[in-house]
Amino acid sequence: MHDHPAFHSRFGGLWIDRADWRQQVTARHLNPAQAAQVEFFAENGFIIFEGAAAPEKVDAFRDRIMTSFREGNPDVRYQRHGSHVVQPLDGPADRLGVRIVDSFVPFQEALDLFSSPELLAFFQLIFDANPLLFQSLSFDQGSQQGLHQDTAYVVVDRPIELAACWIALEDVKPGAGELMYVPGSHRLPDWDFGSGNKHWDSMTDGAETHEKWARHLVQHAKESPHGLQYFFPKKGDILVWHADLAHGGAPVIDPARTRQSLVGHFCPQGRTPHFFNTDPHLSTVRHHGPLAYCSQHYDLSRQARARAGRTPGPQRKQDGFLSSLAAFRNAMRNRSS
Repeated sequence: MHDHPAFHSRFGGLWIDRADWRQQVTARHLNPAQAAQVEFFAENGFIIFEGAAAPEKVDAFRDRIMTSFREGNPDVRYQRHGSHVVQPLDGPADRLGVRIVDSFVPFQEALDLFSSPELLAFFQLIFDANPLLFQSLSFDQGSQQGLHQDTAYVVVDRPIELAACWIALEDVKPGAGELMYVPGSHRLPDWDFGSGNKHWDSMTDGAETHEKWARHLVQHAKESPHGLQYFFPKKGDILVWHADLAHGGAPVIDPARTRQSLVGHFCPQGRTPHFFNTDPHLSTVRHHGPLAYCSQHYDLSRQARARAGRTPGPQRKQDGFLSSLAAFRNAMRNRSS
């Protein structure tokens, strides 16, 4: 091992992103199973763990979600597809066409899924550290989001030191807006949005360079020998992808079909999600066994004080996530009760 290893990206990366990653496999004395996992992931940018999430844990999480939408649960926060406004689930609602954010805060069942042994072991392997879960989304229907790389939107202090997972909560059939991805696209050259950053900033970089980047990913998918591939998992299957893998949601052909899923974004413990800097009061980290977690949408320090019987301080603005006055007042009531 040397002090200044060469990486595929000028922004660095995980040890699997080093130019000498194959030598690293030998130097780290990985067992044959670990070596095979690393080789597949390093070359393709994704890996699938079949049946890695226990069925009973999947069912327990789904039950909590369905009950919350049937009866209402103000501890749950969600967005409608295409909207950045996060609002509490104050009453019964249709769960189709929405996504739940950071369900691991109100539901331990989500933490149990994200702590599935095979998943946790793989993150520990590629991170060289225990993982920090800092964002999650739960869908009933496909997002239909175009091809993109997470590093454009999901920001940590070391841009490529992150990975994501997609946990299937049911069998997924074609036409349901299934997950799509381009194997090997994680090794595309860094895209220059114009600001010198790995991520896209709408204010400084503008929409034009973003559109060029999106077209670039689509063109690469057409020209790639691997082509565009689709994920049709069985319940309990988990797909993990690299920070720079081009992926998205296929068009929903059959609106009657669902593709219930739980998505999580992770980085090594010790890395810093961007919102730690923009909203320091949201930088509290908790643990669920080896898994650490934090949230951009919940003030975990306030919740801890409330559980300890202390009087919560004044509500802090959460950077527009509770943008409506009604949602703001409801959050105040929930936290002070």
